[in-house]
This record gives sequence, structure tokens and C-alpha cells, in this order.
Amino acid sequence: MPAAAGHNSPLTRAEAREFLDANTFKLRPADYGQKYPKWQGSVGLEIEMLPVTPPAPQTSGGPGHPGHVTLQGRHGSIAAILRAYAADRKLAIEDTEDDHGNPLLLRVLLDDNDNFSFEPGGQVEFSSKPYPCLSDAVKRMRTMQGVLDGLFAPHGIELTQVGINPWHTIPEIGLQMPKGRYRAMDRYFSRIGPYGQRMMRQTCTVQVNLDFGPTEQTLARRYLASMLLAPIAAATFAHSPVVDRRLAGIRGFRTRVWRHVDPTRTGLPGLERVARELSRAACIDTYLDFAMAARVVFVTAHDYHVPEDGLTFEAWTAKEVHGHKPTLDDFKTHMSLLFPEVRPRGFLELRSIDCQPRAFQTAPAAYMTGLLYDDKALDGLIELLLPLRADVPHLLNAAENGLVPSQLRELAKKVMALADDGFNRLAPCFVEGGTARELAAFRAHFTERGRTPADDILDRLTQDGTPYLDLGGLRALEEKWEALKR
Repeated sequence: MPAAAGHNSPLTRAEAREFLDANTFKLRPADYGQKYPKWQGSVGLEIEMLPVTPPAPQTSGGPGHPGHVTLQGRHGSIAAILRAYAADRKLAIEDTEDDHGNPLLLRVLLDDNDNFSFEPGGQVEFSSKPYPCLSDAVKRMRTMQGVLDGLFAPHGIELTQVGINPWHTIPEIGLQMPKGRYRAMDRYFSRIGPYGQRMMRQTCTVQVNLDFGPTEQTLARRYLASMLLAPIAAATFAHSPVVDRRLAGIRGFRTRVWRHVDPTRTGLPGLERVARELSRAACIDTYLDFAMAARVVFVTAHDYHVPEDGLTFEAWTAKEVHGHKPTLDDFKTHMSLLFPEVRPRGFLELRSIDCQPRAFQTAPAAYMTGLLYDDKALDGLIELLLPLRADVPHLLNAAENGLVPSQLRELAKKVMALADDGFNRLAPCFVEGGTARELAAFRAHFTERGRTPADDILDRLTQDGTPYLDLGGLRALEEKWEALKR
């Protein structure tokens, strides 16, 4: 095995693989099974929410769209509110400065090894630690959402949960986190097209983080299954039919955004080899190939310089950029800028799902754990989808229109049945707290009827006779969705 690269030494491909071997595809800690012998695996949740203010009264021209909330600033901003909260609770924060010396809040470190942070468009994110069972993660997420609701309400701010900002355009939002990393990403993505800027400023997800399990075979099977599942999950939970105050023409515009951000860093890497070999080594090697073939976004050591020649990371290891070859730190940064549908980070980061309405925000976690943590459901999922592996890229393209494509609609029903059954076979600490009821209600109201949350939004717009999604209409839908669980 090669010696580990120093943080400031030029990195070789062999050293990059060694890093992935040690850090990226990691088995679940052995003591989990000792501490929790009847539980199936740890769960972490991340949810990105959109802060808005109610629209000002309109005298003419139709309803006003909600106001955009400033992220940074000393007075009335999200950052100011959360700085005061952190100071009152004696919580640590991470911050930096912009080019003019103004403070930028990066995150608030909460008291249970979790945090509030922000996306570049001002989306507020709660990220939990990995909890030993789903109900613990759900309880913590709901508690911290309640904290945010209480902090923001006196300022007239409310959090909405959609897959993409329906109301505010890229220029209107601007870059709310103008630190060097995000400014460089903005420059890089703008050269490709508008989708990278949309990704940074407008998109919201609910992300489920699961462990790889106790054995290398389980690791490979979960990784394979989660990649095969990606288009089905994206279609099933489509919740982004409106963007820039107009109909997008599809149900899952966020899925379209992510597919077009940059083809060298998105998608499903190495699916065929992983399916063929079902080994941890295949997982590592295919992800290394993917990482090395992805283009370099910026060179941190040279003031976030953005290469202009489509330089891949592999090519960078062979030639200097402004006198600098990539180091281990550069590789770590590069890894954080890869956006596949399933990102291995020592655990499975499942990234395909639009942020769901709060009424159904735990359904994706129930869906994913039911499919990947129940052995019978996992077997059934692989048996169903493995013969279709050559079609997965096509299905991911089709998933942007939810369950309208007939193949996706029928697959989604079969997969949801596996998920529902599998979830209800998990330990009680997974299914308690209303999560099983939430998944069942989602299945009955949406998937079994060939529909998604986006379809309810589109029906509401047809009922109102307008392509304009207002905040009141979204609130009314939330009330309807909540009633479905009773």
C-alpha cells in the first residue's frame, strides 16, 4: 500500500484511492450491532427549507409573490436571528468574512452534534448527526424545525418546503453566501449553462443518510440498489412544477437542474461494474474513476482560480496549474464538489429527492430505510431493477416528469409496495412516531394513483385558473395533506 500523501504534497492516483478506501466506503462501526442488536442501521437526515415573507397587499396586477429573505446582514437577516439564538444558548458558530470584511455566518453548531447551515441562495438547512434509529432522527428534525419556526415567526418569516424556489429568479436571489468557494462555483457553472446557478440558488432537498451495513457484500448491494433506485425515487417524490413564477412544464424541475449541472460530476458512476462484481473494491475503483474524470472547479491555492480548459482532476495530477499540483486537501475539496445521485461519504448520501411538504417530509426516510435496511425488500428491489440497469440513465431523464411516463409509474408502484412492506418489518423504533402512517398515506394518495405532490400543486393551479403559485395556496395544500394522515 502506498504511503499516505501529505496535505501539501502532490497527490498520486494510488494515494487518492487509498483515501477513498479509508474514508468513503466504510462499513458500519462494529459496536453498532453490539449496542443495538435488534436495529437495522443508523439514519441521518438533512432538509433544506426556503425562508420567505408573506407578499405585500396588491392593488393591481394579481397576487404578489412572497418576499425573499436576506441571509446575511446585521439586522433582520436570517444570520442575525440565528447569531442571537446561538449567543443566548451559548452555542458555537462558524463564520468568515466577505471581500469587504463583512461577517458571513456559515453554520450554528447545535447541542447534539448537528447544525443549521445555509445554501448559496439562502436556503436554511438542518443537518442531523447519524442516529441509531429513525425515530430519533425524525424527532430531532421536527424539534429543530419548531425552533426555527419560533425564531422566525416574530420577524414575519416562514419556512416553505418545495423542491425548487417557485417565486424568485436567479438574479433576484443573488449569491447569498459570497465566500470564495461559492463565487468560484458560480463562475464555473455559469460557463456551462444556467443550471448550476439554479442548483445553488433555488433547489431544496430532503436527504437521507444511511450506513453501508456490517459486511462488504451488504455495502456493495446497498450501493448498487440505491443507484438503481435513484430515478424511481426522484419521480415518486417530484415536487417542483413551478419555477421563476411560471409553470416549468414538468413535475420535477429540480431533477432536470441536477442532471444538467455538469455531466462530469453528476449521475450514476460505475453502475455496470458494481452490478457485475458486487464488491467493495469495485465500488471504490469506479468512484475513483468518476472522481478523476470530473473537471476541476477551482484551485484554492491560487485564489480560487477556475481553469478555463475543462481540466480534469486526473489531468491536474500530471501538470501544474499556476505552479501547483493537487494535494490531498485539493482532492478532499474536489470530492465535496461531486454531485452524483448517491454520494459515498463513509455512508450513503441519498440525494435524488425533492424537498417534500412538511406533511410528508419523513416519507422519503421511511421509503429508503424500508428498501435498503430490510433484507427481503433489498432482495426484491435488486431483482426488480437490476435487469433494467442499462435503462437507468434514460429513466433518470424521464423522472423529471414524475410518474407521467408509464414505465416509471408502474415501477414506482412496485417499489413503493416493497418499501412499505419492508419498512413495517423494521424494528419498532423505525416505524413509531407516525412515520409508518405518513408513508402509507403518501402511498395511497400519490403513488398508487400514479401521482406526485407536484400533481396536487398543478391541480390547485388549474382550480384557481392561474399558473401562479401563491403562498396561501401552498398553505391550503399543506392542510389537505396533513388531513390525509388522520
